[in-house]
Order: sequence, then structure tokens, then C-alpha cells
Amino acid sequence: MGKKLKFRKVVLAISIFAFGIQGNAQEKIISENELPAAAKDFIAKNFSAQNVVQVVKDIDYWIKTEYEVTMNNAFYLEFDGDGNWKEIDGKDTAIPTEYIPEPIVQYISGSFPTQEIIKIEKKSSGYELELSNGLDLDFNSKGKFLRIDD
Repeated sequence: MGKKLKFRKVVLAISIFAFGIQGNAQEKIISENELPAAAKDFIAKNFSAQNVVQVVKDIDYWIKTEYEVTMNNAFYLEFDGDGNWKEIDGKDTAIPTEYIPEPIVQYISGSFPTQEIIKIEKKSSGYELELSNGLDLDFNSKGKFLRIDD
């Protein structure tokens, strides 16, 4: 009888923990129209040839909101709660570069002229990007090359 009671307590504790976490993090599919204006403008300006397939609003712990957008060409776009881009992933296909800081674009075209940028992520410390040859490069927030990341 003691083992059954112990098992039930463990199951109850796990259930409470799981529901608590679930209540603090929510993903919800929304329409493209529900994106912040900045995200809609960014998509219209840089991805007008593609269509939005799905938008997921991700709220973490009622503090941080992000939007994850999948395009019909399988590109993945991620925006913060204000609609500023955080990550653009071309899924092994070249991404547009108009929104990438000019020093980064110039560095890539000068140092890796046969490569294309297939992914970029904006971090608080700068930018991480991946080239079509698989190299990962780090740049500071002003677009100055820092290192090849492995």
C-alpha cells in the first residue's frame, strides 16, 4: 500500500509541475494580420514574393512574446514582441540581405565572394550568420567581423 501511495504522489507532483510550466508558456497560431506592424512591414518589404503559411505567437512566462513565421518557400522568420526581426533562416537557400548591416554584407562579398548568407540571427551582442558552405561567422553589433565560429 505504501508503494501505491508514493507512486500517486510522484504522479501528482509531475502533473502539477507539467501544468504549471504549460500555463506559463503558450504557443498559439494566429493570422498574419495579428503580427505587429513592424513585422508585417518587414515581410512586405523583404519577402513580398512569398506568402505566409503560418504565424505562431509564442508567449513565455507572460514576460516575453515572440512571433515565428513560416513562409511558403520554407523560410523561417522570427520576430520579437515589437515586430523586430531576430532570426531569418533560409533553410539552405540564400536569404535577402537588404536588412543586414552593410559592413556584414561587404565583408561577406569581399571575403567569401562565392558564398551566400543562408541564415542570420540578431543577438544582443551582435550577429551570427551561416554561409552556404556551412561556415558560421560572428559579427559585433556594428557589423565588424569577430571570428569564424565552430
